[in-house]
Amino acid sequence: MKKTLILLVIVISANTAFSQDLGDFLEGGVEDGNQLLESYLEPIFQGFGYGLNSGWYNTGKPHKTLGFDLTVTTNMAYVPDNALFYTINPSDYQNLNTAPAENGQTRYPTIMGPNLGADDIPYLVFNENNSDPNDDISITAPTGLGLDEEFGFNAVPVPVASLGIGIIKGTELRLRLIPKQTFGDPGEEFSTGMFGIGVMHDVKQWIPVIKNLPFDLSGFFGYTKMTNEFSFDADNPDQIGEFNVSGTTLQGIISKKLSVLTAYAGVGFISTKTNFNLNGTYETEAGTFTDPVDLSYKSGSLRANAGLRLKLLIFTFHAEYALQKYNTLSAGVGISIR
Repeated sequence: MKKTLILLVIVISANTAFSQDLGDFLEGGVEDGNQLLESYLEPIFQGFGYGLNSGWYNTGKPHKTLGFDLTVTTNMAYVPDNALFYTINPSDYQNLNTAPAENGQTRYPTIMGPNLGADDIPYLVFNENNSDPNDDISITAPTGLGLDEEFGFNAVPVPVASLGIGIIKGTELRLRLIPKQTFGDPGEEFSTGMFGIGVMHDVKQWIPVIKNLPFDLSGFFGYTKMTNEFSFDADNPDQIGEFNVSGTTLQGIISKKLSVLTAYAGVGFISTKTNFNLNGTYETEAGTFTDPVDLSYKSGSLRANAGLRLKLLIFTFHAEYALQKYNTLSAGVGISIR
């Protein structure tokens, strides 16, 4: 799971975005380069944030005291159509004096957009002198991964694991924990760690009349933080990349159990914050840059989800779909006692 997270978000995002050469994105300076990269990488980081905040529960009934479950879930955060392209307004940049491609295109694919052919890739034109057109530098804009064409879906997969433990008075504590670990060879190392805590509480027990009705009703709050760090080159140990994401989920949950099948639904709010940085000194054809990339994303939306859980003895199987800014399909398995 941990390796999947790193390879997907960091290696794809960083290596794909910088495959042309970091200097290409910095031809117009650090400010322009960061602004371009922020638009290009936004959907994969936003999708990761929404996926990470999903998969917290599969019922609205907290465990009894000392009851527990261990559940592994894969969340597929689907990228909306309006996030497949971004539009550049040259007046918003310092040194980007023209944006459209020679074929008249004004939209540029994000990393989750289509993988354009060589004849369709638009250009970016920087003016390093701001006055002499002879100093214009033209580069091809980065194209998208084209996941929809290659795999038939356009989503960011985010696997998570959580442990739920019943405590007292209809309250359940849920935990996500990955102690910081490091993988890879020297110079190509990456480390990752995660901490998440959630609380589910049976609110139905406090409401007269409703507490006697045959369904479960709970409130849920969850917070997750994941930190990642990776290095590029053993010869340049100060070149370090960082990818950190945190998020909050707040929902009301209702569920109804019928024999081995439980139907559940929730409504509430989700928020996420992501940071992506490249630290260190980088020498490129455009010059020498220190800590050149510092990207930050914040997002939030209403969230409504519905799902089903099948329990056979102590084994559970569940699937749900959540309507939010990045709609998310979740499916997983687990063991559950009490």
